[in-house]
Amino acid sequence: MSFREWLRIPRLPIRLLVGAILCSAAVSCLIAVRNIAEGDASAVAIGSALVAICSTAAITLAALRLQRSLSDLGVALEQVGSGEMALRLPGSHLREIHHLARSFNLMASSLQESTERLEHQAFHDPLTGLPNRAMFMASFSRALTAAQACGGGVAVLFLDIDRFKVLNDSLGHGVGDQLLAALSQRLVAATRGHLVARLGGDEFTVLIDAPTPEETAMTVADHVLDACRLPFSVAGHEIFASVSIGFAVSCETDRTITDLLRKADIALYRAKSEGRGCAVLFRRDLDELSVEQFDLDNALRRSVERGELMLQYQPIVDLRTGQVTGTEALLRWNHPHRGVLSPSMFIAVAEETGEIIRIGQWVLEEACRQAVLFQAIRPNVPLSISVNISATEFRQPGLSARIERVLNSTGLVPRNLKLELTESVLLGDVPQTMEILNELKGLGVCLSIDDFGTGYSSLSYLQRLPVDLLKIDQSFVASLGSEATSGPVVRAVIDLANALFMQVIAEGIETREQLEFLRSIGCPLGQGFYFHRALDPADFEGVLLQEQLSDTLLESAS
Repeated sequence: MSFREWLRIPRLPIRLLVGAILCSAAVSCLIAVRNIAEGDASAVAIGSALVAICSTAAITLAALRLQRSLSDLGVALEQVGSGEMALRLPGSHLREIHHLARSFNLMASSLQESTERLEHQAFHDPLTGLPNRAMFMASFSRALTAAQACGGGVAVLFLDIDRFKVLNDSLGHGVGDQLLAALSQRLVAATRGHLVARLGGDEFTVLIDAPTPEETAMTVADHVLDACRLPFSVAGHEIFASVSIGFAVSCETDRTITDLLRKADIALYRAKSEGRGCAVLFRRDLDELSVEQFDLDNALRRSVERGELMLQYQPIVDLRTGQVTGTEALLRWNHPHRGVLSPSMFIAVAEETGEIIRIGQWVLEEACRQAVLFQAIRPNVPLSISVNISATEFRQPGLSARIERVLNSTGLVPRNLKLELTESVLLGDVPQTMEILNELKGLGVCLSIDDFGTGYSSLSYLQRLPVDLLKIDQSFVASLGSEATSGPVVRAVIDLANALFMQVIAEGIETREQLEFLRSIGCPLGQGFYFHRALDPADFEGVLLQEQLSDTLLESAS
């Protein structure tokens, strides 16, 4: 008989047998003692036999107790081997067995904790604590299968942070991670019990398993958008980070979760193209748009080689004299099938694909080359050229060296080049930002903060920056006369610039009233449709030639 088979012997019959033996032995012992006292020699032998019987019975009882403990241990080991960690062994009056049970219980508890921790790590995102892609896909698959079985449906929301890459590059990955963690908490609160997961990066999903999935999804999307309109307080920064949402509702043709996720992703892309910070429900016609967007991505990668990119130039005017003092280079894409596209149609794609580096280099070279030609038309009056630098370009190693090479190759005077940076670009790693800015200033170029007033700059930080110029965002200029607060804000920016010995340019001047107000508060420079739209090089040269002719006539008359 094997040990395992012995452990499985029913214990009750053996206990009854052993009990009967002990009772008989006890009676026999009493009789033997009486006979021995009467001098019966045979009783001695009988007594010895009875003592042996009693000893055997006692050993059998001890073995039964040991058998029970070992049997419990065997069952526990089998359960641990099968992955069940909940069983615990009881204590025993046998010291060795008691220590063995205690050690086993400690081991089982430790294994259970480790297993639970590993299971949590395998199905949860370490940064946010939300379910990860694996857990979401499993839950999504179960929900979709159940919905198909009963003729119902589910919905999925696909969302990400607008311009997260720019923010991440500007403020640093540490701040970006903290923003993701803060956003995850808001999503959990806003979705009110629906499964929220982080797929990776800044991509999140929400599973809607409800009797009315489309209506519920729209409600949840509205709650999420509302929650994200409030600023995030992260690492000392007050960050406004909107999200775009695409969502799709399952139908009979959605056989797999991949089909539904693809539709939600297409709707998300549509939400971004509609201006970001909104939610879009997938429709059948969006499938055709996704193909167009794919073609746009591929065509953009070849736009530089094919010579499809072009620059237009919007004059910057002295508001006191009306004379053109400079121009801003504005990028356009002359798409072979879709015509001339503005940056809003493709810059986000360029940033996501990394093409912004090559495009930005082309813009810098072309703008500087053209600026030299413009200056030759009016050689006696300095003419500046303003070029936008993206966050990705700014953080790219060797920026100052590349700009220096362009200046040397084109012959542009460094002080005539104005590099425009947004506030968000300047709020990243402060020591690194200051180092890059000082390198650029060492080249002799001018530095400008574009769209001033829409970012998150603090005055204490602003006064440390080696910046030469502030550009008032056109949203403030456009509301002059219609919003009571716009005038004081613009005046305050001009006063701030004067206090910091900076120049000011007002963007988006479109009416005579706006011009007069800006003149009255001492704004020196401006640009906008009131003066000129963005012009092709030949048209801008025409403006310069006309001014040059006017100056010549005035000199002749004097």
